[in-house]
Amino acid sequence: MDSGLPSNDQLRAFAKSNSWERVNELREQFQEFLTSIRSKRGSHPVTSRLIRHLIRPYLDIDEEAPDGNVLLAKDDPIVLANLLGRRFQQGAWLDYLKPYNLNPAVYHENIGQAGGPLGLRPVGTELEVGVIRPDGSDPTDDDLDKFHDAYLSYAQRFGATLDIAPELCIYQAEITQAPVYGYAKILRGLELNLASLAHATRDSKMYLAVISTYPTETEFATSHSDKVETVAIFLNDINESRGQQRDILNGLRRRYEITRGAARPANLLRFQGFHMHIDLAGRSEALGMLSYMMNLGSASAIAAAALLKGGPFMDGACDSERLCVREYVRSISITGHYVGVPISPHLQPDGMDKHAHLLRANLANGTARALLYGVEEDMPFSGMHNMLGRVRPDLETTKRVCTLESTGMPSHPCAERLAAVANDYQFSQLAIEHYFRKHGTDLSFLGDDSDFYEVFGPLDQHSFLHMVEESDRLCTDVEITTAAGTKYSLVDFYEKKRRLLKRLLAPLNVIDTRDIDSLYDRIYHSLVAPNGGAATIDDFINHPTRRGTGNWGRILRDAYVEAGGTLGAKSNLAVIKVVEQIHSALQRRYESV
Repeated sequence: MDSGLPSNDQLRAFAKSNSWERVNELREQFQEFLTSIRSKRGSHPVTSRLIRHLIRPYLDIDEEAPDGNVLLAKDDPIVLANLLGRRFQQGAWLDYLKPYNLNPAVYHENIGQAGGPLGLRPVGTELEVGVIRPDGSDPTDDDLDKFHDAYLSYAQRFGATLDIAPELCIYQAEITQAPVYGYAKILRGLELNLASLAHATRDSKMYLAVISTYPTETEFATSHSDKVETVAIFLNDINESRGQQRDILNGLRRRYEITRGAARPANLLRFQGFHMHIDLAGRSEALGMLSYMMNLGSASAIAAAALLKGGPFMDGACDSERLCVREYVRSISITGHYVGVPISPHLQPDGMDKHAHLLRANLANGTARALLYGVEEDMPFSGMHNMLGRVRPDLETTKRVCTLESTGMPSHPCAERLAAVANDYQFSQLAIEHYFRKHGTDLSFLGDDSDFYEVFGPLDQHSFLHMVEESDRLCTDVEITTAAGTKYSLVDFYEKKRRLLKRLLAPLNVIDTRDIDSLYDRIYHSLVAPNGGAATIDDFINHPTRRGTGNWGRILRDAYVEAGGTLGAKSNLAVIKVVEQIHSALQRRYESV
């Protein structure tokens, strides 16, 4: 299987020449010196000469105004940091040096030393939501300020996260939850965040839209910041310069009858997601690459997204074919297109060249994003917004944590389903890390366990994109096709996964298998609904036995038709009525928190 992964022999050879301890030591020294420079820069001229005794730039460097680059250790082939390109610098270049903490010398034969024993890893989440005025007009700056202040007030009162940030679209926000272990803690955090959002929108007299896209007709305003403006200009430039992307954009405008506002690519990128971050043991670069393929690029990822999908609305129209339009909306940007395994600047022959090119050509505005190299129309691009995710080497924490980030999950109003998907993500990573510790990056061993291959075997690009499109049309009614070519209903797939995880993990004593049963019992209930599935929005969010059951996308489409909307046509008033139902149901659910 030609996977693009480095071989185990390559991993051994690199680790033999560069110990994992040495890699960590070099980076710690560099970060300590960089912190010292940043704290004293008021009294020193800021030029790249200040760090030249520690680094070797991969590309030529302008001492006074350096452009995008990869900074290597002075005498070792180790990436210490990346410098973002000038396009993305809004201040002193020193602030745009981003750490690179993935360790290419950590592989399956030493991960026990570098990363400790096998164990469940914590998962953090980000939930993206939209806010809408009841009369359908655009929220004003004053509305948004009131919402933001109210959210912080309720979050402090309830103990929810205070980390709320604006998105590219000014009417959207992202709520971040710190990493935790297990279903109960994930659910508790999500409930508190949703409660704070529900109360904040009530106080600011707006509706809360927790679905896969921002649904109503607006003027498509973007957030007021230099960073957002820079990204918006970049997205417009890169997409409007490519014929294929212009065709996709024009097709979307026609499909949803978009005629008002600044309807350029950056303005129309209104998908809303549920991102998940999970720690990578030992900061292993090789484990990150393998996990990307198995946890984000397999049938398991397709199934998880299908559980959360639902949102047929875009700019006041309801799609006649798709129950979830998020991935179609994502496709209008080349940065949202599929890319395969992330590049490794250390472990692939052309990895360093590709990584450096994305930075110098100002095609990526982050280190992780400069690892997502793709080519279409004979031109390179960064798949920074792709539907799988990212391997994150650049989190600026004292522990220099590296994570696997899933970006393929849509936003969703049911905390139980969100928590189930995040907990499932944890169990998946545990199984994949176990595989890595036994076999490294050698995928030939997938043939030894047909169940593991079906659940976690990487899908080829064509199969993956086909399954994404099918789940957009059908949501939880989709039939899952695995890497082995076998087909399962969603409920049968999760029952297979339950049995696999119990068989794999029970002998390892790293998790109580009752937790596995508890999780997949919940997923089974949401799909089979022994007492009947939810048929209305309020049932889906509030009913004591039907909560979180049924096909969310179909429930939304039916609510739109009942509100007087016509499938395949623009009816902003009907979409607003659907959002009002979501908002009212969330208000009722969290009124007593």
